[in-house]
Parts: sequence; C-alpha cells; structure tokens
Amino acid sequence: MSLANFFSEAKKLPFDERVELAHRLWDEFMDGFKGWKAPPIPEGVFAWKTLKAEIDAKLSRNDRIELAQRVWSNIIENGYDWELTPEQEAELDRRAEETLRHPGRGIPLEQVFAEIEKCFAERQKRTGRRSASGGA
Repeated sequence: MSLANFFSEAKKLPFDERVELAHRLWDEFMDGFKGWKAPPIPEGVFAWKTLKAEIDAKLSRNDRIELAQRVWSNIIENGYDWELTPEQEAELDRRAEETLRHPGRGIPLEQVFAEIEKCFAERQKRTGRRSASGGA
C-alpha cells in the first residue's frame, strides 16, 4: 500500500479513529527509544494489529515517520479538541501538589526552555535547517 493510498483510506475513518491512529503511529515510531515501549494495542473495532503489520511490511522506517507526521498534521489542521482522562487529571493534580510541597526539586521553566532551545540550535547547525521562529 502506498503512502498516498494509506492516507486516502485513513481520511475515511471517523475523526476519533484518525486521532487514535496518529497516536498509535507515533507510539510505534517511538517504540524502542530509550527503553520506552508503546502500550499494548487494545482489541477494538479497528484492526490495529493488522494495520500495523501492513504498515511495517510495506513502508520503510522513513515512510512510517512521514506517515505519522502527516496523519497528525491532518488531525491538527481539522481541529483537535482533546480532553484529559480522569487518570491524566489526577496525575497532573498529584504533580502540582508535589511541586507545591517541594518547590526546590524542580527545574525552572526558563531553564527547561533554554535547554530545549540549545538542543534545537545545535541540531539545526548540524542539519543546516532554520527554526520556525526564524532563528539559526
């Protein structure tokens, strides 16, 4: 199946399934990075395991990366109103409470942004790309 055919078929899916597909593609792409593993694919209406096997068999790693990026871009372009699950809300609340109890344990946001910007700048120097903000 070509990438174009896959996108054509993916666009026929209901919006919620396209969102799930984007997440699954990203999870599969990230599988193996720094020991992180994608959660098991649940049984459901959509045949995720079959689709994954077909994608793996017919698309190169670079094509799978491009596929994940294009699916996610398509979702974003069509509007994506995400909602946190109760578990996610509880985790954020837990983290906020932990931060309030121990404010000195974290890294200041400014430092986090500076480190991210430094990493991107170094990567862009290596690849010769410019950032979206117009920087080098």
